[in-house]
Amino acid sequence: MEALAVIVPSEALAAATQIINRGDREGVRLRLLGGLAFKALCRSAHEPEFRRENKDIDLMGRREDAKSIMQIMETLGYRPREMFNKLNMGKRLIYHDSRNGRRVDIFLDEFEMCHKFKFKHTLVSHPLTLSITDLVITKLQVVEMTEKEFKDLAAAFNDYEVTAEETGINGERIAELCSRDWGIYRTFTGSLMRLRGSLRPLNGSSEKIASEVDHLLGTIERSPKTLSWKLRAKIGESIRWYELPEADGDPS
Repeated sequence: MEALAVIVPSEALAAATQIINRGDREGVRLRLLGGLAFKALCRSAHEPEFRRENKDIDLMGRREDAKSIMQIMETLGYRPREMFNKLNMGKRLIYHDSRNGRRVDIFLDEFEMCHKFKFKHTLVSHPLTLSITDLVITKLQVVEMTEKEFKDLAAAFNDYEVTAEETGINGERIAELCSRDWGIYRTFTGSLMRLRGSLRPLNGSSEKIASEVDHLLGTIERSPKTLSWKLRAKIGESIRWYELPEADGDPS
């Protein structure tokens, strides 16, 4: 299925689009991720059973553009988290819109939470967001999934098919990540199984979602595993296979 690119009539998306368009005009590529990105690409995200609040903005940019991004954000009136940004300038920036109580989180080159993924070279996939595959990856990597991850993933699997290319959720690319790193494999398959077991409230959508989840799980299991994967698998869960995201000191 082609990307749906639904325009979401929300104040938060309008603010995100303003930042992205300003960056495009200045040669700075920024793309949306997080819950707003799922709302932009998934029609199901607007349905009652999938809907959730999206106030904050998450963006992906390039490390080489960090100074330009800072200038854009301050020109648009966003207040920087000064100390955090100084300590993390090469990795991540945080800004606030005091008028709307909105936070803007900008990842640079890499998305790093429970696991680390490089998205720098996929920023051209879509004019507003990361690709649907990248967005699914950012949710599957969460070790302790909450309702927001569940709803975003369910909407994605309801609207897109698992395919071998980027027109849908690219199962081959996800399987390749899992076949190289046992930790990613363990987290992704665990997330998919938890999603698979939590579909009952979705009524008529559950069969489609379950089918796509099963397809992706099968693709992951069939993918040949590397020697390093096999060696790490022998150690198993006796050693933690994921990182615990550090608190940034921000109560928002």
